[in-house]
Amino acid sequence: MRILFITGEYPPQPGGVGDYTQRLGQALVRNGHDALVVTIVKRKWQLWQVTTDGDRALPTPVGRAGWGIGSLVRLTRLVYQLRPDWCHIQYQTGAYQMKIGVNLLPLLLRRSRLPTAITYHDLLPPYLFPKAGVVREWVTLLPARTVRAVIVTNPEDETTLRAARVRPHLIPIGANIDPVLPEGYDRSIWRADVGVSDEMPLIGYFGLLSPGKGVDLLIDLIADQPAWRLLIIGGAATSPTDRVYAKTIQQRLETLALRDRVIITGHMAAERVSAYLHACDLIVLPFRDGASLRRGSLLAALAHGCAVITTPPASPATAAALTGVVHFAAAHPESLKTAIISLLSNPNARLRLSEAARQAARRFDWQNIAAAHLELYRSL
Repeated sequence: MRILFITGEYPPQPGGVGDYTQRLGQALVRNGHDALVVTIVKRKWQLWQVTTDGDRALPTPVGRAGWGIGSLVRLTRLVYQLRPDWCHIQYQTGAYQMKIGVNLLPLLLRRSRLPTAITYHDLLPPYLFPKAGVVREWVTLLPARTVRAVIVTNPEDETTLRAARVRPHLIPIGANIDPVLPEGYDRSIWRADVGVSDEMPLIGYFGLLSPGKGVDLLIDLIADQPAWRLLIIGGAATSPTDRVYAKTIQQRLETLALRDRVIITGHMAAERVSAYLHACDLIVLPFRDGASLRRGSLLAALAHGCAVITTPPASPATAAALTGVVHFAAAHPESLKTAIISLLSNPNARLRLSEAARQAARRFDWQNIAAAHLELYRSL
């Protein structure tokens, strides 16, 4: 079976949806299938052949590429040229620069009866024009009403789509970073590399910078706790909104003179991410909309056996899945401070969370995720 993935981001570009697409493609290839990826890099089409040991770039059409309506015909032609058995859109509004061409793609493909699927990584509506309101929601859900298969990655989005009379299939995501340490790993050396001794409490955050992920809350904590250090693992910003937010974070660090107490690594190779996750005493992920199983950063922290503090989920099903696996604290500086102090002073509690995290991470195995996709493709 040949599966063509369309995604607004893909490695080496930073972003959880791109990491997810690559991991899923690799798992499908290991099962004997063919996986291709279409994305855009520097306003040009980029086509990848997924392999288990690295992706291979393929020849792509010349000319300027885009996710807007103006490039839709060109994208449709490219899909037909690749002759997939399934065309599978990985949907996250921000990754497509808030453009709606990909929302309309299933309508064009339906004429040829090419099976299409969409995975909603979030349900944020695109920007159209001022006061678009209901139109934005209609455009967001249009693919769900025109594809053959709709997939969500978490119970919250499943509930939202069912309320909109869409019947999605729930298939979870897995960790976007494997817990593989560099050869000869020494935790003390990696901590010293960012200016942190073994005695200093090191709080870790993993992921992109965006307003909903609450990094500003952690910076407020560090400003109030001179002995603590914050390691932001990753910290790239992709969408225009995220870049504005990242700039405010940088300005706050300068204003509060926190440059030596808040370290931002920037985007880096998976092995280095793994090393820094292990170097932290705690990982704190203060999502403003609550923890969710669609967060690859959270699942990566669990796979690494990190003691995690995060915000209570909106979904009771997610809350049940994470109870006893993470420590919940509200997205508020005082609540986060209390939780951090509690765990820093209790090594046994951190160890229990670490063991529970590794156990929970086994439920999100990529081979099982790939098998669920293959079962869905074959059933429709």
